[in-house]
Amino acid sequence: MRLATAVILTITAGIAASTAAPALTPAPFEGAWMSCDTWQGAEICEYKMLAQRGNRVCGVQRYFATNAYYEQRFVGTVKANVAHIEKICGDPGSETDTHCSGRAPEGAEKVGWQATDRRLGLCSGRLFGSRNRHPCAGASRLVGMPKVADLGEQGPEPEERAWLAACAAGNE
Repeated sequence: MRLATAVILTITAGIAASTAAPALTPAPFEGAWMSCDTWQGAEICEYKMLAQRGNRVCGVQRYFATNAYYEQRFVGTVKANVAHIEKICGDPGSETDTHCSGRAPEGAEKVGWQATDRRLGLCSGRLFGSRNRHPCAGASRLVGMPKVADLGEQGPEPEERAWLAACAAGNE
């Protein structure tokens, strides 16, 4: 009986050891998206760089409007192919009017996080943004930001990359 038990335990242990560990859940919002255009003879590039851990997503972005670049940080929750952005801060513009802590100019009136209802969606490999509706609703394959392997010189400064990593780890 002991021999039979030992054989069964050995076989069971061998099967357990040879079984591959389950694959990590893919993080579709991990990476960088960028689109560029020409304005008054200059190349203007906008980007979003995101880090996803589980259903938590953190991001930094830069966009161009009214002759200037605006940069922000944001935090949200992922459900399927939609990231629900819950809070944002950064250069005041169309996305927020609240400066990020530690980056606000002296005397700034609003510092910290601002609640938002923005959404980001992944549709046909491109990143789309919207308010109050599914980001992929009516999305054309010709718009949105394509995913890129590297942002190059256009990407965020090292301080923003460090914040992104810390935020993804739960330390925003």
